[in-house]
Amino acid sequence: MISKEKLLEISELNLAGKIEQMEEGKIESFVQLLNSFNDDLPAYEKKIQDALTKRDFEALKKQLTNIRGILEKIYADEMAQDCKKQINSISNSKPEKIEAYMRYFMTNLFLLSADIQKAQQQTNAPASQEDSSEEKNKLIDMDILFSIKDLNIDNKVEQMNEEGFKNYIKLLDAFTEDFPNQEEKVKDALKAKNNEALAEHLSEVKNVLKNIYADEMAEECSKQIELIGKTKHEKIEAYMNYFLSSLSMLSLDIQMSLHKTGKPSTFHVEDNEEKESKTDKKILAVDDTPFFLVILKKKLQNTKYKVSCVTSGKDALKYLEKHKVDIFLLDIEMSGMNGFELAATLREKGYKQPIIFLTGNARKEYFATAMKAGATDFIIKPINKEVLLSKIRKYL
Repeated sequence: MISKEKLLEISELNLAGKIEQMEEGKIESFVQLLNSFNDDLPAYEKKIQDALTKRDFEALKKQLTNIRGILEKIYADEMAQDCKKQINSISNSKPEKIEAYMRYFMTNLFLLSADIQKAQQQTNAPASQEDSSEEKNKLIDMDILFSIKDLNIDNKVEQMNEEGFKNYIKLLDAFTEDFPNQEEKVKDALKAKNNEALAEHLSEVKNVLKNIYADEMAEECSKQIELIGKTKHEKIEAYMNYFLSSLSMLSLDIQMSLHKTGKPSTFHVEDNEEKESKTDKKILAVDDTPFFLVILKKKLQNTKYKVSCVTSGKDALKYLEKHKVDIFLLDIEMSGMNGFELAATLREKGYKQPIIFLTGNARKEYFATAMKAGATDFIIKPINKEVLLSKIRKYL
């Protein structure tokens, strides 16, 4: 049976405050629910696929309603809530959008299933003195942490004692946890043209940035607060879009350093038989929006990188049959095969090259899904040329 500790480690399950109060018999019943979820998932996938193929959206609603009920029983609350939203939106959404969401949703369901199975295996496996759960939770990639240019920590971390450093890591973790809520508040204030609320939310963000030593961003935030009410709303809105994008990138960089697998794998690019020049690095960019690929390619003009672009996961796999690449740039929200699925397929096929996801989402659950699929790093859309080149140089 899965231990309480391993159950609490499954981020998709909202068990904090619940599992500790369960008696032994109730825990056994809960584990049986988890096992039933794992056993029944392939059948649900087939029923959903059949409904999508026939475009029988009433049948799809029925299957999603059943899955939602299971997710609620196993306390996968956020996934259940998201499922409910999708059920309500099916009647008003285009079939292509419904299909794209279902691919993403099923990927997350199977990732949850994998986490449950992993927890069972770890519970049954003998404990290792060198690799205990307690030690794993302490892991942080200091190289990544010190490479985050927005954090001014060079002379600060060294002066912290062990307790002070732990508290700092908690502040970083809290920032990544709270950022989506702060982002939503700022966007709502912008939409309502409520300058008072916008200034209040930016002040909260500024204080958090100060606490984590993102000094330059905090200073810039202060300047923008002073300009609110004195500047045209369109100019404020344009800046805030840029600022929120920068915060998203900071959040993802911090999550990379806090990722609980220790240091990322070292990626080795195989030598081409023709012994290509080191300056002739090849990038494969995959995005189902051709216009975006044109912009991406333009940003990499006059650099030492050769960029090839395809508009689907299927075309990417076909391209790789005849060509070698040094790094992948993958959009996530694509029709057909999404970025998560493509990344997972690449890893299954043995490709060890870095995979950088292009995204506008910095939420923890999104990050976790990407990492499980094989992500190496992230770039926030809209893409900044300097950030793009910096991320590519990091791995090539």
